[in-house]
Amino acid sequence: MLNYQELYRRDFEHAIVDSGVEFFFHKRKYKDYPRTYLEKYKVIARALGRTFGDSVWVTIPDYPDDYEPGQCFENGMDNVDKSLRNVEEFITIDGVEWLPVIQSRFENAFSFIESCERLKDLIKDFPRVAIGTVCKSRKVKWIRYCIATARSYFPRSWIHAFGLTLRALSALGSQAVESYRSWTYRTLAKFSFDSRAWDYGNLRWYDKLVRDSWRKYALEFYPKTPAKYCASDRAKIAYFLAYLKRISELTGEDLLSLAEVL
Repeated sequence: MLNYQELYRRDFEHAIVDSGVEFFFHKRKYKDYPRTYLEKYKVIARALGRTFGDSVWVTIPDYPDDYEPGQCFENGMDNVDKSLRNVEEFITIDGVEWLPVIQSRFENAFSFIESCERLKDLIKDFPRVAIGTVCKSRKVKWIRYCIATARSYFPRSWIHAFGLTLRALSALGSQAVESYRSWTYRTLAKFSFDSRAWDYGNLRWYDKLVRDSWRKYALEFYPKTPAKYCASDRAKIAYFLAYLKRISELTGEDLLSLAEVL
């Protein structure tokens, strides 16, 4: 939401507007969003809804517990309480394709179950829901637990996982390949994820091509990128294409065919 103006400058089919948790809770170390920000958030969300309709989903501001466990606790409310408070407040605003987020205390299974139950009471069979507890976790078992539990509570909803790791995707993808009857395969059609892994920490393609990393594919794609771009932009494109190739390997979906630069 801090960069929502980008939507008016770009050509896209679908976008998700997140609430800026990294800025407020990781960089600024806040316990809550500024109240003025939340009020402005509603106004901008309605404007985006009028302009873009269902092609833009807007995340209901949620509260993480994985930057610093207990960070958002205040006045007897933890990060789950605050996230659900916002869902109750925002979900009634019409004209916006809201994306409610399931939160929990840091890698706490009981907290995640409680969050699912309470969210289900609020939104029923809402068409979409996100998981916000897996973006910093490297534990595949925890990620799989969260996805499976969310699916059990929201069997008809599209589920979006924020920041799913490639390692977790590999585990989920291999499960789908092994059995067409598997839970993962049946639900992939209503499941999505996002990631900044391809550019995480501003890694450079030419000094991170090591061992069997997917980054090695960047060398293959760099010569195919448009020469009209500067070298740094061509490197970024090559890096992203290498990332898409790795996802294609894990999921069996040919994502590279969607890349117009090739």
